[in-house]
Amino acid sequence: TVLFILVWTGCAVLIFAMTLPMLILYATSTLGPLLSEDLHFELAAIGYLIMSSFGLAAVLSLGAGAIVDYIGERIALLVLFGAIAAAFALIAAAQVLLSLITATAICGIAQALANPATNLLIAQQVRPEQRAGAVGLKQAGVQLAALFAGLVLPAVAFEYGWRAAFGVIAPVALAFGLAVLFVTPGQHVRANK
Repeated sequence: TVLFILVWTGCAVLIFAMTLPMLILYATSTLGPLLSEDLHFELAAIGYLIMSSFGLAAVLSLGAGAIVDYIGERIALLVLFGAIAAAFALIAAAQVLLSLITATAICGIAQALANPATNLLIAQQVRPEQRAGAVGLKQAGVQLAALFAGLVLPAVAFEYGWRAAFGVIAPVALAFGLAVLFVTPGQHVRANK
């Protein structure tokens, strides 16, 4: 039973390590009109939120593989989920557009780490014959983010407000950060020494 729980927890960590970083794109797109109306900025400025997140991710991605190889999948995933928790909590508390841009930029850290961290986890924890399936499973997290943003977040936002819709993601990210401790090795062996 414990092994079964660990396997499913590991699968969930893989999926949500891809889902949560990408959720910022779909969440800001879906809830953008509510943000714009409440914080009094032009709807076209939603593009700055996406730009800040993906712009930072693009820059960081250039060295993300080497960084993940150096620090290991455990620390990389902890940073990833921590960045998501911080970003979504800051978005929920934002009072002006500049705060939103800064908060969404933090998601760029998680986006840059997502693929290298999950790939390293798969390479080190999954048997070779099961790796292709594990890669497919984790990549489904991107589509899950779009599904969740389109199906769940608007319902939460219209019932409880857009701040609650963003804010609810922070404890979810923290919970996955805790799960990382159970599905990753405590010691990291670098691939490139």
